[in-house]
Amino acid sequence: MESFITGIENEVKNNPINIPTTAFVIVESDKGYMLLYNKHYNRWELTGGYMEQNESPIDCAIRECKEESNQNLLQLQFFGIARYKTMNAAIYYSFLHEENVFIENDEINGLLWWKPHDDIVGNIDAESLKLIELYVASL
Repeated sequence: MESFITGIENEVKNNPINIPTTAFVIVESDKGYMLLYNKHYNRWELTGGYMEQNESPIDCAIRECKEESNQNLLQLQFFGIARYKTMNAAIYYSFLHEENVFIENDEINGLLWWKPHDDIVGNIDAESLKLIELYVASL
């Protein structure tokens, strides 16, 4: 991640240098922060992915979370824009009150509720970890 920009969602997103092409969600519950095991990359990561044509970043975040984890996000808060060399990602936060049963799919084969400083078996995506750390530091 080259930089992280916070602020009012429409002001940040509508700046031409910040227009997102992907969206990710920091999902929290009483159990911790949700990480998904991406079997293609062999690592734990946040839920999210590329926006479809004419899809808003928030709709992308909701769709990706449902597709990857079977969780229904009801309320999302804009956290910021993560700027990378080749793309920008809209980052949202959501607290999950009711957990659905995880269903394995073509991309994801595990769901983990993680608390900072807990050990994780396997690799964790460094960018996902950094975004959770930024979120926790903002509290």
